[in-house]
Amino acid sequence: MSKQVKIQKTVFDKKAFDETINTEFTELVSTPDPSFFDINLATQDDFWILYEKFFYEIPKDGEINSHEYLAKTSGEYADFEPQKEEIEALLQEIADLRTENLEVRQEIAQVIQDFQQAQAAAEEAGNQTG
Repeated sequence: MSKQVKIQKTVFDKKAFDETINTEFTELVSTPDPSFFDINLATQDDFWILYEKFFYEIPKDGEINSHEYLAKTSGEYADFEPQKEEIEALLQEIADLRTENLEVRQEIAQVIQDFQQAQAAAEEAGNQTG
């Protein structure tokens, strides 16, 4: 009642296997060919995907191709200046304080001048009586 089963094992030559079979996972990964990119086919979603990808590689400051440039041009286009009113109010306050400071300095200078004149007059009166 026993049955015999014959098992055969086929073995590949290691060198021939490595030359024939791609053991890398390149076929499982879809990597876009950068030479295929056509600017005319790009979408807004493509922009945002690339923006997120290169966010930390984009220079912070610079007249072009920087976060500063993007913020400035986008802000101008959207008329977006979140602190504009606050900045204008602070600039006006600075101007007012400068005017007040000048007036106070002029008053101090006048007080000093009046004091010096009074002192000189007192000394002259003292010299005439003595």
